[in-house]
Amino acid sequence: MKKFNYIYLLLGFFATMFISCEKDLDQIPDDQKARAISWALSEEHKDTLEISIDDYISFMDVSQGLLFHEWTIEDSSSFLSGDFSKNDLDLTPFIDAGKGKKSEDLTVHVYFPEAGIHKVRLYNTFDKKVIHNGLNHKMEAVPHATNPGIWVIDTAFHVEVYADVEPALYVLKNNIDTVLVVPHSQIVDGNDDSDWPTVDLIAGEDVLTFVDTTSVGKPTDTEWTLSYLDTISKNRIFEVTPAKTGTGRAGALKSIRQGSTQALSQNVQKTIPLKLNIVAPEIRPQYEVYKGDDLLFAYNDGDDIPSDNSKWESISLKINETLRFVDNTERGLANARTWKLLNSEFGEYTDEAADVVYSSVQMPFEAGTIVVQRSGVAGVPDENKEIKIPLMINVDEALLKTSAIQQLPSRLVSFETSVAVGNILSSAAGEFTVNITNPNGYASTASISNVAIDAASNNVINLTIAETTYNSDQITISYAGTGGITTSTGMGMEAFEAENVVMDITSVNEFENADMISVEIEAAGLGNAFADGWYQDGGQDSEIKKWARSTDFASDRTASMSYKSDDRTVQASTLFSIHNEHTGKDWNNGMKNPAGDYLFTFDIYIPEGVDFTGGLITGFQDTSLPNGDKIDYTPNISAVAKGQWVTITQIVSFDLAGGRRQLVLKVIDPVPSTGALEFYVDNFNCKAIEARP
Repeated sequence: MKKFNYIYLLLGFFATMFISCEKDLDQIPDDQKARAISWALSEEHKDTLEISIDDYISFMDVSQGLLFHEWTIEDSSSFLSGDFSKNDLDLTPFIDAGKGKKSEDLTVHVYFPEAGIHKVRLYNTFDKKVIHNGLNHKMEAVPHATNPGIWVIDTAFHVEVYADVEPALYVLKNNIDTVLVVPHSQIVDGNDDSDWPTVDLIAGEDVLTFVDTTSVGKPTDTEWTLSYLDTISKNRIFEVTPAKTGTGRAGALKSIRQGSTQALSQNVQKTIPLKLNIVAPEIRPQYEVYKGDDLLFAYNDGDDIPSDNSKWESISLKINETLRFVDNTERGLANARTWKLLNSEFGEYTDEAADVVYSSVQMPFEAGTIVVQRSGVAGVPDENKEIKIPLMINVDEALLKTSAIQQLPSRLVSFETSVAVGNILSSAAGEFTVNITNPNGYASTASISNVAIDAASNNVINLTIAETTYNSDQITISYAGTGGITTSTGMGMEAFEAENVVMDITSVNEFENADMISVEIEAAGLGNAFADGWYQDGGQDSEIKKWARSTDFASDRTASMSYKSDDRTVQASTLFSIHNEHTGKDWNNGMKNPAGDYLFTFDIYIPEGVDFTGGLITGFQDTSLPNGDKIDYTPNISAVAKGQWVTITQIVSFDLAGGRRQLVLKVIDPVPSTGALEFYVDNFNCKAIEARP
């Protein structure tokens, strides 16, 4: 029998216990006899008892002072009698049919063969009113409906009987086709799969959706084990795309009930009666062809390619123009491609997006082919698929600028052309427009005083700017293209829009440690702004320390220095790069630069929605020099575009050579002066240049 859990609901019980056990109960006056309601159960007592199907609960009525007592059960339940225990798998031989559905026994054992909510009734009568104030419920006897002086307590025990968990499921293919339904009642023989359905799948493309519909037995958890698909999931619904080819069984579903007791917990596994036939996907190439930003041609899966190339689209290019070929293949688990492009600069290209230059004049020719490849995909065989690119390309002669405009040491500016230059007319100089600005505030519109073919190459043009220039200048040049420069056959050079000149700055970045100055080395501690080689002042006052290394944004590699403040009226700490090798330490985040003029640049990122147009100070100091050789500069950030990195340029000058010159960053009197402030700085450079007087 099960161990009883005694739960006494007593009134005046303890007073009775102190009456001497030797005293004859018949000698106790009637008004001193105990009357109380009490019982014991073989399960944990709660508002609704819980038990598994085909199990039993023992009920014992231990009430005091009863006149009458009776247990009543429902038709679906039975009383048990005999020598049985919970180890008996089949309790039906112990059903006491003679008891019927009512019993006056003090102890009864009730068998529950059906799932659901059931009720066991205990009916007690007393000759006096009985009241019990329990922990959760108050019980109070009520007068008998027809017998005055008789008091009744009619109690009902509610029992929830849990059915055995019976897994149920269904499987979808591509969220549309139902390939398998397994009801809870279906018994699956895992040793015989001869009559199981087979689903055909394409690796990497088709999707199977497994849905657990188990409800019988009130499961709480799900566990799918799909061994052939190398997948385990605890989700009631989940999707899987086969990643290998072959045939195998789908796997199994385990339905789990986490009960309030170990006896109520149950795990039941059912084999999924489904076989898988997984084949390799067919490679289905897709691609696009662009000229600049213009889409010229797109080939999509299923498109026809005419066998007659006279029906193909035609593209006209000028010499040294570029086409971009973009591989958009999605199907087939492809992981590589080779563009085989006729009359192109290199012939074959393997980039997903290949920029292809056509550097020679050609009559119309076929563009070539693309070979899309699948290689080294585990569980799937290698495959190649080659298709034509149905384009006819014609390359005509053209005189184009084909390189950047470069400032030479001689202060000429130079650029390359697509074909040889034959003639330069006197009007050519007037077709160029030159604008010069300098960080010191200088701005002018200059002219070209001379246009010449380079002595070493007819494919190079040299320009002479009509005023003195300095490599700290920022110069833009555009060309109108009205015929002043031509080939030997009279073809004019095409116009180009304003373009920045690459200035002749050969000096190196004076900051000694590129990783430290670019905030790439993480460190511990707010005092170091979490970056090796940096320090922010402020002592123990962490509230004013607003500088911190961040990987949220970066213009150079992976990290930048952030400044974040909830209140810009609070004066924040100053940030210093640290150069302390002289003390025997290894931070060299500074400069040992000669005296002179320098171009100092850095990148700044101001997020969208942040208004910040002034107040950033960039400075330098060198504690090895008199008075620290301190100097501050105010960069112009009034027109910085938001939500993107912008390069700030400053001319800085040092009268003395540096021994351990530090960069200093601070925010003073920000504009606007109130509100939160957030920005990021990165990519600090300081190079010797020619300062414009």
